[in-house]
Amino acid sequence: MSGGVDSSLAALVLKQEGHQVVGLSLRLGAGPDGAWSAGAAAAAQLGLEHQIVEAGGPFEQRVLGPVAQAYAGGFTPNPCAMCNARVKLPLLWEAARGMGCEALATGHYARLVQNAHGWQLAEAEDRSKSQAYFLARVEPALLPRLRFPLGEMEKGQVRRLAAQEGLVAAHRPESQDCCFLPPGGWDEFMKQREAVRPGVLEDAQGNQLGRHQGLHRFTVGQRRGLGLAMGQPVYVTSLDGGRAAVRVGPKPELATSGLEAKQPLWYLPPQGDEEFLVRFRYSHPGVKCRVEPKGQGLRALFAQEQGAVAPGQLAVFYRDRRIAGSAWIDKAIQPLRIGTS
Repeated sequence: MSGGVDSSLAALVLKQEGHQVVGLSLRLGAGPDGAWSAGAAAAAQLGLEHQIVEAGGPFEQRVLGPVAQAYAGGFTPNPCAMCNARVKLPLLWEAARGMGCEALATGHYARLVQNAHGWQLAEAEDRSKSQAYFLARVEPALLPRLRFPLGEMEKGQVRRLAAQEGLVAAHRPESQDCCFLPPGGWDEFMKQREAVRPGVLEDAQGNQLGRHQGLHRFTVGQRRGLGLAMGQPVYVTSLDGGRAAVRVGPKPELATSGLEAKQPLWYLPPQGDEEFLVRFRYSHPGVKCRVEPKGQGLRALFAQEQGAVAPGQLAVFYRDRRIAGSAWIDKAIQPLRIGTS
């Protein structure tokens, strides 16, 4: 329980269904870190036993440290997906199991479906709020223990029900991304970990166009904040972690025909020459692709050319609205252009 409207209503729904409910909140030890106290207040309003789960050490080791290392190396990490799989759900389930609980429920907008091979995550009914993408790295063995009471609800419905029930959380604002950031944002976060890496801005030919104050400030596809006057719009086309160099170019240089990814995790592995829908960032609507093994990882080839693919982000593969698997993007594949003489 974070004290927000989603986790609060999820707890209330379960209580009204007759379940014995206890509240658990993580104390992350980073950023404002007020969710644990707000969660305790929400639990008290619902008359629930409440317990704080100390997670500062694992959060630093499994999320914050790797995030800083990724940014310093020229990657664009996904902290929420990392946290859900490595810290939040495993530690909460461990605490819940220790209290004798049979399942772990959260306020995520997602659904679980079962097939002959086991359990799969699926998009929530409210597609605009669905968070299944951020849960795609959760270990398959944990899925049968999870419950998502809000998976069939729309956000507006959740707020209305919470208000009707008089929940204090009904009018709380939406939680912000990157809940762990200090007041100085990413610059302060990276400085605290001595991971700020200044370097050069350059074009596709390696010509230096300027300098930047930190590789973490950039991601592939970025247009704003480059500080360059080029006479035409330019975008970040790639990041060179070895040299801390930011390469920029016109929009056509962002074109991608696929991606290579590592550490694949499958709920239901590819079957033959199967076609998936892949989303390579949360806001991406998805594109059809075919997946083939590549060493210990995979290669996904798009059915249609796409725009920017950022290494470090999560590629999530879908069958219909069900998540088949995911992998961490290691490299964008550039389209093969036939030259003219």
